[in-house]
Amino acid sequence: MKYFWAFLGSIWSNWKIIGVTLCAAVLFFVSMFPFTDLSDMVTSIVARSTNNQIYLQFESIDLHLLPVPAVSAQKVSIETPAMEPVQAAWLKVAPNLLDVLFNIFTLKRALAGDPEAAALAQSRLGASIDAEGVFGADVDLQLGQGSKGEGGSPRSKVSLEIDQLSLGEVGKWASLPMSVQGQADLVTVMQFTPGFAEQPEGEFELRVSKFNMPASTVMVPMNGARMPLNLPTLTLANVTFKGRLVGGSLVLEEGSFGKSQDPIFGRIKGQMALRLQPVGNQIQPILGQYNLTVDLNTSKQIEKDIGIAFILFESAKTPTPTGSRYLFRAQGQGVGTLATISRINSF
Repeated sequence: MKYFWAFLGSIWSNWKIIGVTLCAAVLFFVSMFPFTDLSDMVTSIVARSTNNQIYLQFESIDLHLLPVPAVSAQKVSIETPAMEPVQAAWLKVAPNLLDVLFNIFTLKRALAGDPEAAALAQSRLGASIDAEGVFGADVDLQLGQGSKGEGGSPRSKVSLEIDQLSLGEVGKWASLPMSVQGQADLVTVMQFTPGFAEQPEGEFELRVSKFNMPASTVMVPMNGARMPLNLPTLTLANVTFKGRLVGGSLVLEEGSFGKSQDPIFGRIKGQMALRLQPVGNQIQPILGQYNLTVDLNTSKQIEKDIGIAFILFESAKTPTPTGSRYLFRAQGQGVGTLATISRINSF
């Protein structure tokens, strides 16, 4: 016992030297470890963990200790069976170590196969994810613990901020039938229960600047057939949508598109039933009843070029010195059903 206490006393008296030595060893390990060789192993682990639903690939990977422990990767590609690959020039993931320490026993039970512990772990563990070059945008994603749901279930909180998303790159990725240009910014905060036992809640704000759609032809359904519709070049100074998701409904509190000098401009507000339903490993949105109030203004040139597109709103049309104004309420049972258009006197 005497030698044991002498050993501890020696460590205590030389703690500075020992601490510096350990830090140097850790730094040497981080700098010399061949992280670039981990690409195939990480790809394989992610694929197995997601039942081959997510394939993660990257060119190189690095470990960071300051200011917080994190892992970053260059030239990242994420692919799923449901969509085309998404590329990122750079990606950094920093888990919240305090969440891990405070929930170590929950994690242990979750890894042992306890479904209740797995749900708690999903809602309690936090992380910070930053990415650059995702469709030209910078992405900041924060994951953390949210407030409890109406039924007392634990919820996760997701804060997402996207800056300068290129609509042109998104259009190519999604194979849209027409070409679009512009930049979009999105800020949203959402809370949801694991497995979507309750519908998520949160708020969002989407802004689009310098929107431009060159002249194109699209096929639109009409009387059971698909008819070609020639669209002229369309430019909008800005587009703004602000609202919230609550109780299985998407509430649009503020919506505006274009300015008075644009060929089309106006406002929109209202709500639509929107439920998110898990289907296998994916989340499927289900749209339902909607009730929208619309104030749409068009120029004489647009009326001449695509006046047929506004036939449905003809009962709400009022001529103006520069074109036409359509002020109406649109109600329907869901997407794909014929809407009921009612003329109104004020927005």
